[in-house]
Amino acid sequence: MKIIAALLGLLFVVQQDSLEHQVMLRMKAALAPGIHEFPETDDSGAMPRGGNTEALWMVRPPEAGERTIEVLANPLNEVNQLKATRAMALIERNIEAAQRRAAAQYDRAVAEAKRTGKSQDVDGITLGDEGIEGAKIDAESHVTIDVAFNEPLYRFAVATASQPALTTGYAGTVAMISFASSTYKEGPANTERFAEAETLVFLGGMAAPQVTKRADNSYEVLATATPIDRPGLNTLVIRYKGNEALVKDLVSKTAWGLMLELMK
Repeated sequence: MKIIAALLGLLFVVQQDSLEHQVMLRMKAALAPGIHEFPETDDSGAMPRGGNTEALWMVRPPEAGERTIEVLANPLNEVNQLKATRAMALIERNIEAAQRRAAAQYDRAVAEAKRTGKSQDVDGITLGDEGIEGAKIDAESHVTIDVAFNEPLYRFAVATASQPALTTGYAGTVAMISFASSTYKEGPANTERFAEAETLVFLGGMAAPQVTKRADNSYEVLATATPIDRPGLNTLVIRYKGNEALVKDLVSKTAWGLMLELMK
């Protein structure tokens, strides 16, 4: 019995791996209308294969077992280099201002220690001192496309200051929920944050997703699958996240019919 159970377990793993492979191959094909002009990355995943300098974007395909396809800004493209240079100048300006504040705080702390004999805490320089420019350039320089399928429950947490936009019946999908990029302040120090644009696309046998506001800048998206006792692809959720213009373009060009065919 133990041997039979082990063989059945192995068969399930093989079938799941095979389905995952099919889904990711089909997803790449569905994305082709929007990414076919972008070169793939080289083995490092950081540069375009062949040294392409013309394309704005490049694609890092998923490795075995991965369910994420990444579209990245081509670092060899001149337009992207100019954007990065401008962003770095803003970041350096913010860090220099933070250094001046820290130095002034240190001088005050030393003077107060001499006067009272008590030491004072001094804030250091942190990644937060870059301001939101670092987060913005990161968001604008990529789109991640995450694939989830055949789950009984789909739950997503979205940090954003924007209102969700819901579209139903889009290209045969159950629903599409979009969040625009936004900035918001967080915590007692009112630290400024930047939220990437996001779009969630739901396909297959599931109830319409529910969006619940959990806090001022936090939403939860929840969708429950309809139980189906059959092999193959039954439900699918694609999450696009990153550059707002590119997210919109990729979603509009994705050949959803290819994914729906896999559910028949």
